[in-house]
Amino acid sequence: QTRSCVGKQGRMSTAERNRRPAESAFKQQKLKAWQPILSPKWVISSFLAVGVVFIAIGIPILMASNEVLNHSERYDETCEGKNISTNPCVITFNIPDDDGWEDKDVYVYYQLDNFYQNHRRYVQSRSAKQLTGETLKISSSDTLTSDSSTGDCAPFFDKATDETGGENQEIFMYPCGLVARSMFNDTILIREKASGNYVQFNEGNKLCAGASATPPVPCPSNPIDVAWDSDVDKKYKAAEVPWIERNCKYLGGPDMDLEKAGFIHPDLVTMKEANRLRPVDCKGPEFCGYRVYTTAGTANEGIYNCWHNVSNEDFIVWMRIAALPSFKKLYRKIPSGSLKKNTEYELVIIDTFPVHQFSGKKHVVLSTTTWIGGQNDFLGYSYVVVGGLCVLLAILFAGKNMMSPRLMGDTKYLQWK
Repeated sequence: QTRSCVGKQGRMSTAERNRRPAESAFKQQKLKAWQPILSPKWVISSFLAVGVVFIAIGIPILMASNEVLNHSERYDETCEGKNISTNPCVITFNIPDDDGWEDKDVYVYYQLDNFYQNHRRYVQSRSAKQLTGETLKISSSDTLTSDSSTGDCAPFFDKATDETGGENQEIFMYPCGLVARSMFNDTILIREKASGNYVQFNEGNKLCAGASATPPVPCPSNPIDVAWDSDVDKKYKAAEVPWIERNCKYLGGPDMDLEKAGFIHPDLVTMKEANRLRPVDCKGPEFCGYRVYTTAGTANEGIYNCWHNVSNEDFIVWMRIAALPSFKKLYRKIPSGSLKKNTEYELVIIDTFPVHQFSGKKHVVLSTTTWIGGQNDFLGYSYVVVGGLCVLLAILFAGKNMMSPRLMGDTKYLQWK
């Protein structure tokens, strides 16, 4: 039963008239529309055009991908347990006889297998406000007494009660969370076997002690141009030295190595030389590192364990979560002309990132790039396969149309009831 649009006197009431859509092409569904008729010629031509275009795109991608030079060395089995600088792991490898190794920039990656960085609880265990310095007031001269941002990291590596010396003080981790705490921390260096000279793949960083050694040793941290510019400029802001002096109770982490923890500012080196950074007996990772002292020689009232520099690009690269359990992350960039083809080199590795507990694997990967980036055969093959299928369908439809053509609008195919 339908409802009439007119009132008792045969006229439309005011309420009913207000509910009526406006008399426009859009609201009355009278807009002009293109409704193509998919004729055999149109379908065959479309499949053929798409197939030719996809194949034309896929072949250059495959050719560019094949031009990428790639060399991988697995080292977790060989280097297990060699975790100190006086006894590093050394693996010899040979750079193939290809001009690309000398003429192009070479990118050094570390690759991890069976490491699930995309686990939900793992991904959530971080504090964006802390990493940007928003809650830490890193630009102020305040001495902080609490930090609510570490609640985003709870219950993993967020805060703890420090009972050292009977202080019973709450200490906040900076940076906090599982993602930061599980940071990849192996040290990877490359040197020429014959001469013993190190490949200078962190040459822009001259603040580490090894830069003045003979031969010069690349800085183990704070690389340049390996992280995204947007991350470096906006998402990760490190505190300055005056803030560290006031608010960091512990500095440098359990290794008590300022360089490896990314703290390479000359003023921090001066503080260490002045005995204002004193090593402590570690009571766990939460209460470990150098104890920070004031200029008066008294322990400061800091509430943070500043175990790693959040502006270190190694740290920033790690904090960008990988989607798959096997992934590569950029470690260093070797400028063109630094490597020699058909030459023996040595990987010098300090192995401090254990993987055997989760049946993981570790590799060092050296790779060049082309206009499509790194090696990616899947993309090229995808274009070629889809293009080939489209061409095949075009041929099949063309053959069907030639052998048994069908007239457009033939009424014999209609079923009348």
